[in-house]
Amino acid sequence: MQAIVDGFFAPLGATAQAHIRDLGDGRGIGVREDEPVILVSVVKLFIAWEFRRQVEEGLVDPAAPVRTTAADRLGGTGTAGFRYDSHISVWDLAALMMEVSDNSAADLVTARIGASSLRSLPARLGLKGTRLIGPPRTILEDVARDLDVSDLQALAHVLSAGAVTTAELRATSAWDPARTNVSTCADLTAFMRHIWNGPEPIAGDLRTWTGRQLTGGRLSRLAPSEVQVFGRSGSLPGWLNEVAVWEWPDGRRHAIAVSAQPTERNFREVELAMSRTALALTEAMGR
Repeated sequence: MQAIVDGFFAPLGATAQAHIRDLGDGRGIGVREDEPVILVSVVKLFIAWEFRRQVEEGLVDPAAPVRTTAADRLGGTGTAGFRYDSHISVWDLAALMMEVSDNSAADLVTARIGASSLRSLPARLGLKGTRLIGPPRTILEDVARDLDVSDLQALAHVLSAGAVTTAELRATSAWDPARTNVSTCADLTAFMRHIWNGPEPIAGDLRTWTGRQLTGGRLSRLAPSEVQVFGRSGSLPGWLNEVAVWEWPDGRRHAIAVSAQPTERNFREVELAMSRTALALTEAMGR
């Protein structure tokens, strides 16, 4: 399998890690599946699961209104790019976090569930290759410190002005698996199996949110039309991730995780290689 996967990425100047797991019996196939991969926005899947668990246990009121202000905005989609202050239920913030990868919503949901609960989640689920530091704001604050920038507003100005080189940016903690939110492809497919086989109210809502992802779809480009796809992606310059579940008409269900590290500006070609990898993994599982 490694030769096949490397054959997709090596001509593109990229490397990759990948894993597929049968959601029924748990068997899997992988390529460098235990190597650390930076989560980026895939961390939102963990935030969503912990939020939904706490709602189910009565620890969080899903209808509680949350006021979003300029101080919460990180830039980007959803509330992160709002022009005006607003009041939104924490449930709808979770949906925005998952469906449009809203970074500010991820911060606000994490504030409700508690960052300590997020950090303890991998140990509770036995995900030994996963370490969760915090939501997007925490990661960006670390980057600001690394660059000796006073705050996130100043960081946004520095980045928009092009005052930081690519090399300087990639030397920060956000690009370092030892200092940011990290997992492995094997852990990610194990987590998806835990979600899909968990209590139906929680599993059902996670399926709904991952089924509505508007950004990503990297692994599904070559998926057969009859396959139902659920997923969550994450991106940094030089890092492209996605974890997904493919549900087949015959009842098979596969969790697939692929992470790629391109060295050139050929993201579309690398994303296509990620989808080729997903398809090759499913074919290997079917043999």
